[in-house]
Amino acid sequence: MAIRNAVRDVFFEVRHRLCAWHLIRNTTSNVENPSFTSKFRKIMLGDYEIPVFKRKWVQLIEEFGLEDKRWVNNMYEEKHMWATAYIRGKFFAGFRTTSRCEGLHSVVIRYVGLQYDLTSFVEHFQRCVAHLRFKEFNTDYESTRRVPIMQTCIELLERFVAEVYTHEIFLLFLSFLSRAGSMRVLNIENNNDFSKYIVCKHGRPDFLWTVEFCQEEMIMCSCLRMESFGIPCEHIMKVLIDKDICVIPPSIVLDRWTKTVKSAFNDASGFTRDAVVISRQSDLMKFSKQLAVVAAKVP
Repeated sequence: MAIRNAVRDVFFEVRHRLCAWHLIRNTTSNVENPSFTSKFRKIMLGDYEIPVFKRKWVQLIEEFGLEDKRWVNNMYEEKHMWATAYIRGKFFAGFRTTSRCEGLHSVVIRYVGLQYDLTSFVEHFQRCVAHLRFKEFNTDYESTRRVPIMQTCIELLERFVAEVYTHEIFLLFLSFLSRAGSMRVLNIENNNDFSKYIVCKHGRPDFLWTVEFCQEEMIMCSCLRMESFGIPCEHIMKVLIDKDICVIPPSIVLDRWTKTVKSAFNDASGFTRDAVVISRQSDLMKFSKQLAVVAAKVP
């Protein structure tokens, strides 16, 4: 509750989302039925429309006879904080749990301890920060110079993505690009410079999505995954492939996922340039060690 109040006061324009892992754990302890926990998780993460979510929730409660369960009723009252149906289109960068924060805690705890005084804590914490920055420098450098192997038959579009996005995001994007092959365009409505595509999954005409396309400047999909995660969904990719477009329009390329995003924040101190130099130096040192082993064998 303290965190919730702080978010409401400080970040009053953002949507506060509850941790999915903690919700599953609370479900297990409050209902104590593995079958209910499994179905609750499916409803929580399911990409449903709001009327569909409400119908499935009523069916779930009736199935397990939990109409009078106080915890279950309280969870339904807070559905706007955990159900995907209610938070679609809100940007969370792919996060559903607090694991990223807890993962950072596990790194920090290697450097600091309860027995440290304030001076020792600061010194060791600075070592931790230096370690994290060094890893980031190396990752940036590897992402910039690495040329991934193309894995789909849509090579031109895939190669463009590999050049624009970081390596980590490129690997995530491949799944969306691969799933585009299982999509089918049912209908196209053209109106001057505006087109509306009705897309469905192959063999499942009952699952429909609407992609609105306007001169490559504005592309929106009814699934709202682009707005939630910042990577074009398989439905948008299907439309781009259908129109034989070999690049992703700038309007749907989120800067935070690109290789060049840090150059926009390169201030007078030259932090970004120093990061590249340090990464290059690290790579050369590794090579120099290998070279030294070979050279030492020759008098």
